[in-house]
Amino acid sequence: MKELQAEVDRRNFLRTLAAAGACLFADAAAVRGADRAQRLHMGAQTNAWGVPIKDYSRLLEIAETLVRLGYGGFETNVASLSSQARRAADCRRDFEARHIQLIAPHTGAVLYDKDKWDAEIANLERIAGFTAEMGAAYLIVSGKEVPHPDSKLDLGAVRAKAEALNRLGAVVRKNGLRLCYHNHEAEFRDKPTEMSYLLTETDPSRVWLCFDVGHCYGFVDPAEFTAANFRRIAIFHLRDETRSPAGKVIYAEPGKGGINLKGIVAPLLLSDWEGWLEIEEEQYYPKPMPDPDKAMKEWREYLKQLTDV
Repeated sequence: MKELQAEVDRRNFLRTLAAAGACLFADAAAVRGADRAQRLHMGAQTNAWGVPIKDYSRLLEIAETLVRLGYGGFETNVASLSSQARRAADCRRDFEARHIQLIAPHTGAVLYDKDKWDAEIANLERIAGFTAEMGAAYLIVSGKEVPHPDSKLDLGAVRAKAEALNRLGAVVRKNGLRLCYHNHEAEFRDKPTEMSYLLTETDPSRVWLCFDVGHCYGFVDPAEFTAANFRRIAIFHLRDETRSPAGKVIYAEPGKGGINLKGIVAPLLLSDWEGWLEIEEEQYYPKPMPDPDKAMKEWREYLKQLTDV
């Protein structure tokens, strides 16, 4: 009888232990999910609706659409915001009232030409000033392609560009923003790549990356680049595509192209990385997509599958 009671007690203990383990596992999963939702922010570039958004009321309509689709922030070409520079504080209130964050303005600059540094940095500081007042957290800058004398990357120009980015990063930080450098194909086309020099010669405390996974695809593996450098990346521009044998870009639906989007987000999910995952649809650039709302809805659903956020 005692042996029978002992066996019953043992089984009850094991069931209790298993139930406790299941609860602990569920609690841990919930904590991970909550943590992930705090770290991974979902945003969109407004390119899908055309570039620039000339009518400010239209920009607000797009912001409302993005919120309805589950996005928390938007990035837009600086030309969509410049007309509102004098009423920047009102813009911030407009965005806050719609429960959406202005992530960053996106603009371009010639950064390798020292003769243009003063003018370029002054203009970018002006943009940083009024967009910070609008609530932006970052300034995204794309650089004009550096010279290639004799078809070779001009390393002097690359180093000048890196120095300009370091200077600009300090200026932008004074306005409360973080500088993000946005790549195009040129930064990955050469061997060694321009990007490899920019990573080593820019100050990580001043210059982050807005990593466009589409522009580097076909030159480097975006997932491998992310795994090696995600600590330098503050914003991702995500899309999916393949390349024809001639190298032509063929845009694809979310998850149906050749870009390893699961591999890109993997190190972000498994670390304490915090930043923005932005969708950038640009196959009709600068014109709007035929149905941008539908495209961005599909992308948001796919992001949910990828990240559970």
